[in-house]
Amino acid sequence: MIPRRRGHRILAVALPVVLLGLPVGLIVTACATARPALRHHAAISSEPIAPVGIDDAFTVIFIGDPEARMRGNTAAELGEYVGRLLALGETRHEWFRTGDGRTHEIDPALVIIGGDISKDRQTSIELDMPIWEPFFAAGIPVLAGFGNHDWEPESWGGNPSYSLAGHRSNESTTAFTRETYRRSAAIAPDLAYREVGPTADHGPVTFHATYRGVDIVNFNTFLYQPSYEYPDGWPITCNLLGGGAGCQTFVSAVPQIEAMESLLAEGASRPAIFVQHYPLSTSDGWWDDYDTTDTTLAARKQRLLDMIAGRDEAVFLAGHNHRSSQRRWSVGDRVVAEHVAPYFGSRGGVLAVLASPSRGILEVRTLELPEIPISNPG
Repeated sequence: MIPRRRGHRILAVALPVVLLGLPVGLIVTACATARPALRHHAAISSEPIAPVGIDDAFTVIFIGDPEARMRGNTAAELGEYVGRLLALGETRHEWFRTGDGRTHEIDPALVIIGGDISKDRQTSIELDMPIWEPFFAAGIPVLAGFGNHDWEPESWGGNPSYSLAGHRSNESTTAFTRETYRRSAAIAPDLAYREVGPTADHGPVTFHATYRGVDIVNFNTFLYQPSYEYPDGWPITCNLLGGGAGCQTFVSAVPQIEAMESLLAEGASRPAIFVQHYPLSTSDGWWDDYDTTDTTLAARKQRLLDMIAGRDEAVFLAGHNHRSSQRRWSVGDRVVAEHVAPYFGSRGGVLAVLASPSRGILEVRTLELPEIPISNPG
């Protein structure tokens, strides 16, 4: 296992961006009729990972719903929980038990934020990155996706949404998530990732990453979150007095999903962690694609299940529900394990995943982070 890099300066590694035959204009956005832009950061090999003689397992911490500046969750409190996670393996010890008689200490190597980063229309690099800075300083990469509180809803209690303020909030959220990947790749040479751009002028960027031979697939809220576009001259030409609200046209996420499926086919032998904010087991209304496709709710969920079941070793992690739960979904002769994270804001609850490129997803544990002693008593 690669040792933790505590207390040492981490040297940034410049990673080249390779565009696969795409026009320069598609670096930022893709038009509605074009395949979503792919942005590559280093190379991801499609070769299978050979078993190694040492224990190559590592700990992934999945955080659901930090909700900074919501429900009384202050930056100081969330920072305390971050500090407790960093103390794992030092002043506090927790263990995985893999069922084969072996144990593995929980010692965070990678952190994933599963959405609801902060209060509605407030997610930003300036406000939120300082909360997670201690992980970066310790050499631990952080990968973030967004949730419903980070992205403009279809409407606000029946009132139109996607105003200029709402659109700018979406752009700020996207900038934050992309920055977590960029900074993580700079401090972790064994992390490579690709961005899949929106299917219209504006919309979510999804991510396919590989870390230490394990894939991490990030769909933000959920894989069918639509992209959107505005009429020419917006917001001046449409509902100017209302800030341009209600003028958007939603565009199907299907081309973006297809692009992700193509990326997944390149490394089908690798274990994979699939993440999005909405669980499969949450209320059906959260899986609304705003009538941008002719799919049923069942078909949308099945497409995600089929993607996960396409890997021999995979797990699905989600947040949103503010309570821990587990469910198993049958997909043909396979079973997809869904794990929903406990609430992080005000509680410090997380999921800890033991992943190995050679042995797969070995265990998922729910952790709470109670007060810990300042000094190690033993």
